[in-house]
Amino acid sequence: MSDFKAFKALSLGATLCAGVLASACTIHLRGDDNRPQPASSVVREGDPVATELERCRSISYEQQDRLAECRKIWAEQRRQFLGQNSNLARPAPDATPSASIKDQSRVPLGLFPAPQPTER
Repeated sequence: MSDFKAFKALSLGATLCAGVLASACTIHLRGDDNRPQPASSVVREGDPVATELERCRSISYEQQDRLAECRKIWAEQRRQFLGQNSNLARPAPDATPSASIKDQSRVPLGLFPAPQPTER
């Protein structure tokens, strides 16, 4: 009978430890409402694009007119971020790229013969 009492006490202790651990994790992960906002969601004063982007974060699909404006703003931000110029002329889809000769100075000699471009 003493083994059963020891097992019962051990299982009760393990259950209590698991409960305390779960409660501590829940309290810790719940967070603190008094913390300052992260820098990514803080809107800088005087930057109208950042203000518009902040508004666009809470836009819903039902607001079609605002959604169209937000898509334009997002596209412009994407162009600025990627460094693309919207005024650049895009090549025609049927245009062939100009043939450029690659630098063969780093290719080891004797392993594979490099194909030579032919002139037409």
